[in-house]
Amino acid sequence: MKKHSKAIGAAAAILWIVFWITAVILQIAGDGRLMETEMMRCAPPETTGLAAAEYPGVVDMTAGYLTGRIPEFQYTVTDSAGQNAPCFHDYEAAHMADCRALISLDRTVMILAGVSALVLTAAALLRGNRERFCRGILTGLRIMGGVLAVLLIWALADFTGLFVTFHKAAFPNGGWVLNLQTDLLIRLMPLDFFIGLGIRGAMRALAMPVLLEAAARIGINRSRNKEQKP
Repeated sequence: MKKHSKAIGAAAAILWIVFWITAVILQIAGDGRLMETEMMRCAPPETTGLAAAEYPGVVDMTAGYLTGRIPEFQYTVTDSAGQNAPCFHDYEAAHMADCRALISLDRTVMILAGVSALVLTAAALLRGNRERFCRGILTGLRIMGGVLAVLLIWALADFTGLFVTFHKAAFPNGGWVLNLQTDLLIRLMPLDFFIGLGIRGAMRALAMPVLLEAAARIGINRSRNKEQKP
C-alpha cells in the first residue's frame, strides 16, 4: 500500500470533494429559509402573482418534497370565491418528481463517496506512507480544481448556456421547459434564483478543499520533521 499511497491520496481527495459537493447540494435542497430568501429577491410577489404570505408554505412544501419529507408536490391557495385552488399543473409536479429523483441520486453518491473516502483515508494513514498520501491529496485537489475551474469559467462566461446544457442532460424528457405566462414554478424559480443558490453553494463547497489543503500540508511538514530528527 505504501507504494501506491500517492494515488490513494489523490483518489481520496477527489472523493472527499465529491462527498462535500453532494452534501452541500442536499443541504441547499432542504433549506427552505434560503430558498425563500432567494425567491423573494429574484421572484417577488408582483412578478409571480403569488401573495407574499404564501411563500413560506410554498418553500416548505418544495424543500420537504425534494428531500422526501413530503410525498406530493402541490400547494393550494384560497381563491376569490373561497375555493381551494392548486398552484401547480401536473407537468410541473412531474418535473419536480424528476428533480427529487436527482436529489435522491445525489444522496446516494454522497454516501458512497463519503464511505469510500473514509476507507481510503483510514487505510492510508494506518498502513501507507503518510507523506506520499498527503502529496497525493494535493494532486487530487489540483485535478478537481482544474475541472471546477473549467465549469466556473463557463458559468461566468455563459451561465445560461451551462444551465441549459445541464438541464438537457439531467432532464432529457424536456419537462424543465415551462411557460412564464402559465406556470408558477418558472416564475418562482427564474434563472437568477439558481444563480443565487449556486453562489451560496460554491462558497460552502470551498470549505472542503481548503481543509484538505491545510491538512495535507500539515501532514507533509510533520513527516519531514520526523525524518529530520536524529
